[in-house]
Amino acid sequence: MSRRPALHLAMPAGDLVLVVGVFMLGYWLRHFALPSVVPGLFGEPGAFRLSAYQYLVSGAVMGGVQVLILQAFGAYRSEWGLGHIEELAWILRSSFMAVVITFAVSFVTRQLFFSRFVLVFAFPVNSVVLALWHWVCRRAVRSAAYRRGTARRTVFYGCGRLAAELAAHMEGKAEVPSRVLGFIRPEGSSEPPAVPAEARPNDLEAWLAERSADLLVIADTAIPRDETAAAIIACEHAGISYMLVPDVFALMSLTTRVAGIGGTTLIQSVPSPLRGFRSLLKRTLDLSITLILLPLLAPLFLAIAALIAADSGFPVFYSQRRLGRDNRPFRMIKFRSMRVGADREKVLLTDMNEASGPLFKMKRDPRVTRAGRLLRRWSLDELPQLLNVLAGHMSLVGPRPPLPEEVERYSDRHLKRLQTVPGLTGIWQVSGRSQLSFEEMVKLDIYYVDNWSIWLDLAILLLTVPAALSRKGAY
Repeated sequence: MSRRPALHLAMPAGDLVLVVGVFMLGYWLRHFALPSVVPGLFGEPGAFRLSAYQYLVSGAVMGGVQVLILQAFGAYRSEWGLGHIEELAWILRSSFMAVVITFAVSFVTRQLFFSRFVLVFAFPVNSVVLALWHWVCRRAVRSAAYRRGTARRTVFYGCGRLAAELAAHMEGKAEVPSRVLGFIRPEGSSEPPAVPAEARPNDLEAWLAERSADLLVIADTAIPRDETAAAIIACEHAGISYMLVPDVFALMSLTTRVAGIGGTTLIQSVPSPLRGFRSLLKRTLDLSITLILLPLLAPLFLAIAALIAADSGFPVFYSQRRLGRDNRPFRMIKFRSMRVGADREKVLLTDMNEASGPLFKMKRDPRVTRAGRLLRRWSLDELPQLLNVLAGHMSLVGPRPPLPEEVERYSDRHLKRLQTVPGLTGIWQVSGRSQLSFEEMVKLDIYYVDNWSIWLDLAILLLTVPAALSRKGAY
């Protein structure tokens, strides 16, 4: 779409300015602020100091490199699989690459007096600043689009459950501002309708043109090929974009790519990324962060233990049998947030379950103690799972570890979320937690399994902090 040129210009221009600003902030901290607070921290004051102009040029080069990398990654495009999560992952990756390239250039050109502190400082600060800037830009564009009536006008060809879910997501959560104009009931569909829909018009091309539609989403996988082809041809004649929901194969696996063989377009599966060396890399990240966090959090652990003991006595920890990778059982550790013996009372509350699928959730569970409500509100009851991470039963990031009785109700598709090590946090925690349905949680977990990267893990870890502080969906 060409309705958002301001975003495509303002975002990269802002990125360049912010990267240069962060670089110069690092220069000021290195040569002025920190030496005045801690004399001798970087050696003799003013020794071997390059000029501010030289740092400005280097910052501009670094900013230009990062903007080019973000452009190559597609960070400025309108469509995003997971919105801010995926975008933050690309920002982290581009910041790291820009720092490495700038460091390499300074080494090759023998800038021996160039401060390495500035480069090390730039990576995390660039990532956070650019992530906030991108979030502000996209929120502003989204708000302006709805206010001015320029949101993408979307029609759904299909009226089943899948079409209804997609429409709700595109209108309420998707990064691209969208307004659903309505649903068309396909002639050859066997799906039961989930939303009100109009019968397929005789002249679909004219029907779409009359409503000034921008996009047609074909969201019914059960209609005949001829009807699908006719809908696509109508869009092409009307100059309207279209999206096509793939068949059941693509719904089972997101690890696919489009391949062309002899002029025929095929969907080809590719191996899951979380294998071999990448699994070792993920485990290394888990151990490194956990070994840093445990000593730092020790005082908080003691304070929480004292709070639980004072409120409802001992024990302060609670362990529960969960299933990990490939259905292997382990004991997951948490701070106890319910009264002792709460597991035995669960059967009495079955009719009050507020979650979908095999999950059990209650906003006002009577078994939760006063201290437990506080811990759950800030997700502090999950902290002991760092010990599970240390033992290798869990990862810092991954799907939620399910209960054995939940897995008994899983379909083959649901079981795919158990193909990786479960996590202390994950995509579902930073996307709404208990506000998500079970099927939404499964979709996010399968996306994670099929699209893992170290940058996605880092993005989720960073977003976990504001998600916990917001308390959205925490109960």
